[in-house]
Formats: sequence, C-alpha cells, structure tokens
Amino acid sequence: MIDLIGKELAKLFPNIPIYRENQKGGFQEPSFFIEKVITVVEPELFDIQMRNYNYQLVYFPKLDEPKDDMEMMEEILLDSFNLLTDYAVIRNRNFKQSDDNTLLLTFNVQVRAHKIDNTTKQQNMKFKGKISDER
Repeated sequence: MIDLIGKELAKLFPNIPIYRENQKGGFQEPSFFIEKVITVVEPELFDIQMRNYNYQLVYFPKLDEPKDDMEMMEEILLDSFNLLTDYAVIRNRNFKQSDDNTLLLTFNVQVRAHKIDNTTKQQNMKFKGKISDER
C-alpha cells in the first residue's frame, strides 16, 4: 500500500524525495515521509473484511519561506492527491501545520478484502446424461 502511495506522490512531484524510513542525517528539504499509523479490520460475512489503513504523510518544506511552501503544497495535495490509481480512494484527509515547520497529512484508504481461495477449481468433472441437439 505504501508503494502505491509513493507512486502517486512521485507522479505528482517527480523531483521531491519520498522516504519510508527515518534518515540518520535528517530529511532533505523538500521531501516527504510516509508511515502507517494503524490498520482497523472489520469482519463481514463469507470471509470478507473491510480494512481501513491509516497513514501519516509528513512534508518537509523548503527552508526559505516554509509557511508559503506548506500552504502551496497543501493546496496541491487537496486538489490532486485523492486516489490510488486503479486501487482505492484516499479518504478523510486532514492537514495540519506543526510547530516544527512540517505539514502533516493524515488519511486513510479503505479496502474490501476477500480471502484468497487457492483450491483447485473443477479439476475433474463427472457428467451423466447426454446433450440434446434437437430444437
């Protein structure tokens, strides 16, 4: 899922680095950091689950005029970051500018998951009777 999120961000911002892990020397500015916050699972009938994946996206703005950069980034994300192409809709987006000059975006992706059935299908079929060609 994080790979799909990263691909969407890379399409929108091809020149901005996207990180999944903390960086020992700190994050380059501008850049994104993505982390999963929590996953909530609600069981449904017939081995179906409603899965709600919650994420936090941190944007580290340019060092010169960070407030302007964060406001511009928020507007771009509001307009363009709302779908994981061919997979799911990005829901419940919440933005906050933190005291340490980062833009925080929390959101979730809701997916209906079916249990994978690995059993062999119709390996051998026995048929009794005949097929009539009369009309």
